[in-house]
Amino acid sequence: MATPTQQTRETKTRRPRDMALSMLVLIVPVFLIVGFYRFLGHDAPPMVDTTEVYGSVQRAGQFELLKPEGLPSGWRISSATYTDGILRLGVTAPDDGALQLVESAKPTAELVPAIIGKDARDDGAVTIAGQQWQRLSQGRPGERAIMQTGGSRTVIIVGQAKESQLEQLAGSLRA
Repeated sequence: MATPTQQTRETKTRRPRDMALSMLVLIVPVFLIVGFYRFLGHDAPPMVDTTEVYGSVQRAGQFELLKPEGLPSGWRISSATYTDGILRLGVTAPDDGALQLVESAKPTAELVPAIIGKDARDDGAVTIAGQQWQRLSQGRPGERAIMQTGGSRTVIIVGQAKESQLEQLAGSLRA
């Protein structure tokens, strides 16, 4: 059995360089695995099949469903839910813009604070693909929002994306 003095000498003989080499041996395989994974094309966010969710909205019959159509490559629907009369689509735009498309028949006065925030303010109208939309500001920090109301439906697009991406998503909505 080693004496405490021998154990101290053994510990002192290990140098920081030895620790760095040990870490390098562990880090190199991790980088190789991640690089290979990305090389195979697995770095794209998942795309969700919206068929079932759209079917639920149509069966509920509370509002006329608008779907994004004809968006260029790089756009992905990453999540889709329909609960309590609110359709929510998580949309990933090119350049990692993250947007949420919300459609509902709930009153605008109830929907806007729940989706954008209670401090949301009307920031003026904008015409997108021949339709009137309202810009909303001072909602969730770092996010932009636009909203359209008509008939029994309110549509809100909110997220951390460029203004042009909000408008492009809004312009792609078709019944």
